[in-house]
Amino acid sequence: MPAMVTETQTSARTATPGRLEREGGIAWLVLDDPAEKVNTLSSRLFDWFEGRLQEVESDPPAGLVIVSGKPEGFVAGADIRELQTATRPEEALDLLQRGHDLMERLAALPFPTVAAIHGACLGGGLELALACRYRVATEHPKTKLGLPEVKLGVIPGLGGTQRLPRLIGVSEALDLILTGKEVDARKARRLGLVHDTCHPADLRQAAERWLETGRQGEKDKPRRPLAQRAGDLVARTPLGGKLVWDKARAGVMKETGGHYPAPLVAIAVIRDGLKLPLRRALDLEAGAFSELVISDTAKSLMSIYFAEKEVSRRADALAKRARPVPVVGVLGAGFMGAGVAQVLSYRGVPVVIKDKDPAGLARGMKHCGEQFAGLVQRRRMTEAEARQAMARIVPAVDYDAFRRVDFVIEAVFEDVAVKHAVIRETEAAAPESLIFASNTSTLPIARLAEASRRPENVVGMHFFSPVHKMPLLEVIRHPGTSEEALAATVAVGRRMGKTVIVVNDGPGFFTSRVLSPFLNEAAWLLAGGARIDHVDRVMRAWGWPVGPFELLDEVGLDIARHAGEVMLSYLGERLAPPAVLQRMIEDGRLGRKAGRGFYAYGKGPKRVDEAVYQLLDWREVAIGDTEIVERCWLQMLNETARCMEDRVIENPTDVDIGVIFGFGFPAFRGGLLREADRQGLRHGVDRLEAYAAVHGQRLEPAALLRDMAARGATFHQGPPLRR
Repeated sequence: MPAMVTETQTSARTATPGRLEREGGIAWLVLDDPAEKVNTLSSRLFDWFEGRLQEVESDPPAGLVIVSGKPEGFVAGADIRELQTATRPEEALDLLQRGHDLMERLAALPFPTVAAIHGACLGGGLELALACRYRVATEHPKTKLGLPEVKLGVIPGLGGTQRLPRLIGVSEALDLILTGKEVDARKARRLGLVHDTCHPADLRQAAERWLETGRQGEKDKPRRPLAQRAGDLVARTPLGGKLVWDKARAGVMKETGGHYPAPLVAIAVIRDGLKLPLRRALDLEAGAFSELVISDTAKSLMSIYFAEKEVSRRADALAKRARPVPVVGVLGAGFMGAGVAQVLSYRGVPVVIKDKDPAGLARGMKHCGEQFAGLVQRRRMTEAEARQAMARIVPAVDYDAFRRVDFVIEAVFEDVAVKHAVIRETEAAAPESLIFASNTSTLPIARLAEASRRPENVVGMHFFSPVHKMPLLEVIRHPGTSEEALAATVAVGRRMGKTVIVVNDGPGFFTSRVLSPFLNEAAWLLAGGARIDHVDRVMRAWGWPVGPFELLDEVGLDIARHAGEVMLSYLGERLAPPAVLQRMIEDGRLGRKAGRGFYAYGKGPKRVDEAVYQLLDWREVAIGDTEIVERCWLQMLNETARCMEDRVIENPTDVDIGVIFGFGFPAFRGGLLREADRQGLRHGVDRLEAYAAVHGQRLEPAALLRDMAARGATFHQGPPLRR
């Protein structure tokens, strides 16, 4: 049944996306699209903007200020929905050329123009601001400027690749464009990106001052540091320029492995465009953008963007039903517990953190302090803000401080008996309303809830390490978890800034359960004669940030074995490992933390310790790259299908967000299930059956995969991407 569109929604979509006001000789172009929460650049806005340009061209004001009518945003970028629908380069090219014409007309106006920026000024929003003569920005935490287009598989398309390097210099522009990073107003001023900063309440007055500056004929380029200007001059020399471009390409290749074409295209467009007049350079930019936007990489990255928005909308709808959580308790001050406490405090949440002894507590508090010191050093916080954040963390070695804490996150050792004891102790001290969230990576929540007097208030809260960097939070409900407990847990996760997926209970839940067979199959490849570095290199080449053996070393082989034993006890022989991990652990090879695992760690780069092969009584057998890739990722797909059969997870969007945000599945592939759709489920089933015939039943395809392949079905609607 088609969705109903209300009269209010229809009215909003047909209303103008802004207004032009005149006051005291100044024209105020107010961007305020009633159909959207944030302003975006689209063909609809271009229609309206063109009309307003004609008005000020025919009846010139003393100056023009472009400002947002939204309370917390300037322009968040282009309308990605419109870009995603493009199937031919000509479709995007027509829109870009029109946009360039409008930006050029704005830049050529014979009176001063100011972009008055408060809130997000990103992508096309920053390109709009760059076409103005002056830019002022508020010193507010939500004011961010940047060109994040590479994160969507494209390059800036409305002049950013040309106007930005001409304004702030090649090196600084490359840093912003190739990384998609955002800067605050103060950093933007230091870069020469904006002319002035101000308090949000003074934005109007600041804009008027710069209009007056323009009327007096002052220079329109912001002052830049001498070192920055000198570096720009060097970059424009033949030798210096070659070094700059070569270094930029090398950095991109090291970071992305060449899987993301947009940064490499951006380098070429910036380099070649700077040799041309601006108008011709803009045509070069538009042509490159129009080719990139229809690529599978761009389509995949845009699908992730919308998937993350969908997941967040569902989480926020659930969080709205939550009761207030004024204080959060954290049990365990180890690396994970301290990380949770630090992020909570950074987000303004008071925390009580407990450990069993003062020494452990001191280590946890030290970790929090080091994280805040790093944020101060990176100018993400002031020293005063860091002190206030540390003051929000109250250390405790007993439960007295928990008598008024009704939401607790437990991060103690991964053992049922230990967690049961902690649940009983906490419930004895805390209020009856206590919600107990266990940070476990494998143990079923229903098993933990057996120790609780109020099992309906027990829920899982699976964080990923390190907590301050990893964006995903997996919230797990067991069959008895109440909606109140679930909503409160999701609300806490969202307050921490996490992307939250909600899954049902089971051993390993979703993320740990599907990662286990991936790592297990890598161990079977090693046992079967594959080299450690070969497997890792092949999987990195496929798009993973690290290979499976590198990941095992980072996690710790003892922790990986413990998780594997839990999974094996619940899920059976298909997750039975080879003897690899046990022999490594018996030899003291626990991974990076021990200085040796599959790799040796010390001075210089890590390297495979050849003694591992002797320890494993290993004999090399040639295994092709395709087999390595397929056995690893198809085992992950296979277990995902079983999770869906068991209703642990049901929404394909949650699956793709979970594997990308949780442990780094290659984003340019669009997610695990989008990659499965692209390759075809019939192909996946055939390959698994072929490997099972040689290597055993653990590779037998799941019933769901067989059924979907037989029906020609896909996980996602619409035609699969073809790489």
